[in-house]
Amino acid sequence: MARHSRLAALLFLACTPIVVFLLLPSLIIVPMALTKGELIQFPPEWISVHAFRDYLSDAQWMHSTLLSFQIAILAVVLGCIAGGAAAIALHDRRFPGKGLLTSIILAPIVVPLIVLALGEYLSLAWLHVLGSWVAIAVVHAVLVTPYVFISVQTALIADLNPALIRSARSLGAGRLAVFRHVYWPAIRPGVFSGAILGFAVSFDEVVIALFLQGPNTITLPVRMFSAIQFELTPKVAASASLFILLATLALVAQSLLPARHSTR
Repeated sequence: MARHSRLAALLFLACTPIVVFLLLPSLIIVPMALTKGELIQFPPEWISVHAFRDYLSDAQWMHSTLLSFQIAILAVVLGCIAGGAAAIALHDRRFPGKGLLTSIILAPIVVPLIVLALGEYLSLAWLHVLGSWVAIAVVHAVLVTPYVFISVQTALIADLNPALIRSARSLGAGRLAVFRHVYWPAIRPGVFSGAILGFAVSFDEVVIALFLQGPNTITLPVRMFSAIQFELTPKVAASASLFILLATLALVAQSLLPARHSTR
């Protein structure tokens, strides 16, 4: 017991610097957004909300914010459909090449974004759809798909009883009925978890959006990247506070999912 307590204390001491290192930027960003000055600085000049007021009243920044939400929502929808369908199709099946197919689905996680961005740039330029927000959303859906696939696959392994599928089919249930009454209750937590993570990945993505942007399709991360290079106004910190808020809400929503599932 004493040895276990010592190991727990050592683990706590080892993790504390890492947690502080991860949280410190978030703790600095919000005060920087509350500065009274016209440039980003820390510590801030007194307290003021003018950066948030300027951010909300700036048409270009608000357009980029709404565009990022629009792209992320479509990317999540497409990613959930593709990732969920792939997980169901490959679940509990054995055939030659299954490992290779799974690796292809998971490839966007390990392939460098700059490589993927360049390839998609050349492809979309050849198709004459470069600069379209739908094209950016489709490419972001490629990034979202593996996260949904992993979450749904884990949910299927943990919660789905294969006997239920055989029983439903033997009783005459069609494919839609089997999905609705057997698959969906099992994969629902995985779909929601993958959607939350995929939304964060898409909303925060800057490399692909930078390559595929057009005059009217500048996402919020790309605008922030440009502003850091040329402006350094507190609006950058104000928009970064939005990312912190979204991340916090995503963590809260993810923490509530298991409890909600366990009550059903």
